[in-house]
Amino acid sequence: MSDQPTEKKKVTPRNLLLAAGVVILIQLVALTITSQNFPVYTSIVGATGPSYAPAGTSVVGSAINAIILVAFAFALTVALVVLLRRKMVMSFKAVIFGSVAFSAFVLTLVTADVFALNYLPASWELPVAFGVPSLMVVLIAYTIFVKNVPWLATIILAFVGAEVGSFFAETLSPWTALALPIAFSVYDIYAVFKGPLKALIGTAPNIALVGMSIKAGEFTLGLGDIVFYTLLPSLALFQFYPQFGLLPAALTIAAIDVGMVITLFLLSKRRLLPGLPIPMLLGVAVILGYLV
Repeated sequence: MSDQPTEKKKVTPRNLLLAAGVVILIQLVALTITSQNFPVYTSIVGATGPSYAPAGTSVVGSAINAIILVAFAFALTVALVVLLRRKMVMSFKAVIFGSVAFSAFVLTLVTADVFALNYLPASWELPVAFGVPSLMVVLIAYTIFVKNVPWLATIILAFVGAEVGSFFAETLSPWTALALPIAFSVYDIYAVFKGPLKALIGTAPNIALVGMSIKAGEFTLGLGDIVFYTLLPSLALFQFYPQFGLLPAALTIAAIDVGMVITLFLLSKRRLLPGLPIPMLLGVAVILGYLV
């Protein structure tokens, strides 16, 4: 999470409300996707098991699962720093494009197909199911390789982030889904202040942020922030609806967004802050309150 690289943004109630409004909208989109794709992902998990559980689904195994992903994220970020420092800009962009475009195509394929199946004539299903994700990939390529249009990149990446968060919520075991934001919050602190993320943004901020961040008013939020801001509300909806209704998801959204606003306020003192620790601490606390 950052403001513009060259100056600190003035934090005002208007700026904070606008940023919170953008994030709430993304979270509501994620809840809609979660509700729509519920039957598909439930059947997949029922047939094949969780999408990611190399160390199992116990509490300890879930913690190990999260640590493995953090290690992968660290290695990938180091590799990106090396590419930028060696002026290999096209290679850097290709890595970003490949990872974002793959997720966008696969997950949008599911989302678009389910939507077409439920709401459109049968003859539209295949064109919509393959046309929409293909268009997403083209637009991602345009924003990364041709011209970074902030509003377009924000819409696309926000939707992709919502899809990824929803996917994790519905296909990971509950404890892994909770361990991930905790582990990445710890890593986020290190990465932003001491680790490779600071070096990545410091090396070439105008390049590094393209395809990896969105604009929320005056503030820049990382794509990873969006994934976790949507994962926890989607998890609350997936785990506790209809037993507790929409209340767990609503409380989780409120907790995360309060944490985000606190973080954005603190951002007025610095140019760069980790966007996960405070929102994730509050969001995970809400879900744990229902689990235990």
